[in-house]
Amino acid sequence: MRASRLAILVAALSLAAPSAAQAAAHMQAGLWEVTATVELPGAAAPAPTTQTECLSQKDVEADPVPEIDKAACKATGVRRSGDKITWKLDCGQLGKGQGEIVYRGSTAYDGWMTLETSGTVVRTTLRARRVGGC
Repeated sequence: MRASRLAILVAALSLAAPSAAQAAAHMQAGLWEVTATVELPGAAAPAPTTQTECLSQKDVEADPVPEIDKAACKATGVRRSGDKITWKLDCGQLGKGQGEIVYRGSTAYDGWMTLETSGTVVRTTLRARRVGGC
């Protein structure tokens, strides 16, 4: 895989993490801290990224699937079962993947996303927690 394509892929997956906090109604509105860890087979993993985002009630009731790049990727097969949300990801020429988020009450969640491109699978692990009000 060319380095530039891999760099775009890693950036897309790591930047998706904060938007993953936009989720099901069993989340509390407030300030959320989301840490994303990207795993690259055969390469040194970039350092985890941590970002905070203030989510309103409207935000937590929005689309539960992380936004990568809606122009390039589309989530399909979104399923909710209890505290778990799963989906498939179609990024056209860039690749295909899937993801899952499991809520730990209304103030935390864990999740992951994968994207396979040119035979390489990039996995992003997500860990989020509500850290207070906005």
